[in-house]
Order: sequence, then structure tokens, then C-alpha cells
Amino acid sequence: MSEQKVASRYAKALIDLSTEQNNVDVIVSDMKDFLVTLKHNSQLEVMLKSPVVTGDNKMAVLRKIFAKSYHKNTINFFALVIHKNRAFYLSVIAKVFIEQYNTLNNIMQASVKTAHAIDDKLKEEIKQFISNYSGKKVELKSTVDPKLIGGLVIQMEDKLFDASISGKLNKLKQDLLNTYISK
Repeated sequence: MSEQKVASRYAKALIDLSTEQNNVDVIVSDMKDFLVTLKHNSQLEVMLKSPVVTGDNKMAVLRKIFAKSYHKNTINFFALVIHKNRAFYLSVIAKVFIEQYNTLNNIMQASVKTAHAIDDKLKEEIKQFISNYSGKKVELKSTVDPKLIGGLVIQMEDKLFDASISGKLNKLKQDLLNTYISK
């Protein structure tokens, strides 16, 4: 069975359970934190995917790291997935769970890249712009890229709005090259 199919089924089951028990927001928070932890600690993900490490040892490690701060249903879900020999898929399940949650709650992930750090007021204006454009709630990630020179680049789903100086310079360069080549 494909990785995406397995992850989708487990994520859907967790969405259904957490919705039924009215704790979906807590579980989403746990899953987001879990993904951040995996991103910053690659050894944990290697351990979870290792066929050499037993399920009991994997669960012991997860309990030691997360049991005090995560909801009991999250920990129980980890135990179920590991018991079913699907620990390899835990990170993908967490990602798919968040995607399904966002779809159900009409939330869009977007990112803005600027040449310099922007303040919270401008971030809110950008979120409002994206929300008005898409009709969805927006979770915005902000990054700084000095190569942009100025302006900003907004990425949302499959759309890219490039209002950066470097983007305009690149477009101008392409226009000049196309003009020169066509003559």
C-alpha cells in the first residue's frame, strides 16, 4: 500500500476520533509540534523508521519525550500506529492529519518572503489580503531573503505573487533577451 494511502487512512481515523471527542485542536497542536521536533532531531525520525528498533523501544522513546506535554489520545495514537508496525509512516501521517484538518476548517498555508524582516502589523495585512483573495483563513509563514532586494513574494497553494525587485529585474532581463533574440 502506498505511503500516502496509509497516512491518509490513519490521519482520517485520528481526525474522526478527535472530532468526536472534541479535542481536535489539541491533537493538531501536538502533531505540529511533533513535526517540528522531527525536523530538528533527525535521529528521532531515523529511529522511528528503523526496522532494527523494536516497537516497544520506539514507544518508550516517544513516551519519554512527549507523554508529559501531549494529549493522551496523541500518545495512544502513536502506540496504535507503532503496534501496527507503521511507525515508518508517523511523520507522513502527522502531515496528512494537518492537511485534512486545514481542509475541514478552510485554512490555507501561505508564505511570504521579504528582503527585510516585517512587523506583525504588515503580516496581518498580508494575511488579510490572502484571505480576501482566497476566501480562506490563512496561516502565514514569514521568511527573509536578502536576494529579493526589496518587495515581497507570496506563495499560496499553487499560486505565486512575485512583487520583488529581483523578480522585476529578472522579468526585465527576460524581456530584453526575448526582444534581442526576436530581431
